Amino acid sequence: MPNERPLTFKLDPEGLASFRATLDKSTFVLVGATINTFAFVELFQELVADVVIANTNKLKIISFTDKKTDRIDAEKLARIIKAQVISGKEQVHSVAIPPKAIQDLRALFTTYRLLTKEITITKNRIHSLLKQNLYQLSRAEVFNKKSRGAIRRISNDAVLSFQINLLFNSLENLESEFSKLGEQILTAAAPYTHEIDILTSQKGVSVLAAAAIVSDIVSVDRFPSSKQFASYLRSTPKVESSNEKTVIKRTNKAGRKMTMIFLSQSVHHYKESNPHLACWYDTLSTYKKKGLVRMAICRRVITQLYQMLKKDEYSYYMDKKNHDAKINAYLAFFSQRGIVVQDEMMKKVS
Repeated sequence: MPNERPLTFKLDPEGLASFRATLDKSTFVLVGATINTFAFVELFQELVADVVIANTNKLKIISFTDKKTDRIDAEKLARIIKAQVISGKEQVHSVAIPPKAIQDLRALFTTYRLLTKEITITKNRIHSLLKQNLYQLSRAEVFNKKSRGAIRRISNDAVLSFQINLLFNSLENLESEFSKLGEQILTAAAPYTHEIDILTSQKGVSVLAAAAIVSDIVSVDRFPSSKQFASYLRSTPKVESSNEKTVIKRTNKAGRKMTMIFLSQSVHHYKESNPHLACWYDTLSTYKKKGLVRMAICRRVITQLYQMLKKDEYSYYMDKKNHDAKINAYLAFFSQRGIVVQDEMMKKVS
């Protein structure tokens, strides 16, 4: 009824149970994408006719409004899904619901990114502390595994020594957890061994980087073209043009970002393996900023990765020895942990 007061439910076990009780196979649900959306949808997805997850950043009726509350947003979303069901036309920019294995991988890579930042912050603090006390040492000298014991004993000052040892203890604990996290990611990526096999044939793409790519894209079949593939992976520069003035910014912020984090670290490997990329890099470097050049190289590599996945082919410039070493190490990792990987998941090198 038009004047009927909307039902509201608390986000607790009792409220969720009450919400589930209102659903049946004639119900269509539209949910705004947020941090807990996938976990929320999993609770009732099997009970309803369809679930659409909306990218609310692209819903003007939600984003651009003077009056914004959860109740008002929910009412607007209800009207949108009703219009979509009646018209049969898509009214919203929807977000795909990835498989549970991909959700797990993405969660692990989020933790991976956070731990990486924590390790960097701790290292910076140690290095800064030494500099403040006139110890002019390079980062390599400070964080070399063999020299850490000497660095811990570098000062007779009780306060400085306490701080250095405290920070090194924290760093080594973070590094230990980081190593365990890497192993967990490799284990979680087991269902995607075939895709990892293909991707790692590109020199510079490690098994971990390949797992990140898979977690970002889910499946290459989602992307009709390499342009959409590259844009989703944040390798497309943002262009703003007005009154004959064009500004090219570093990257488009929409889409997934783990792939670019990994790929941007291996530009020198791409140049080594592909003479055409090396020549293009040198040409671009004469008139573009270094950051834009690196992004352009990554964009080319991402286009190549798209074609490799789409055609189910190894890289044309594959270093077979390098690739076999990566894959054999990955298979050995599975073997040591009793994880069985089916032979048909691996692409055979002719």
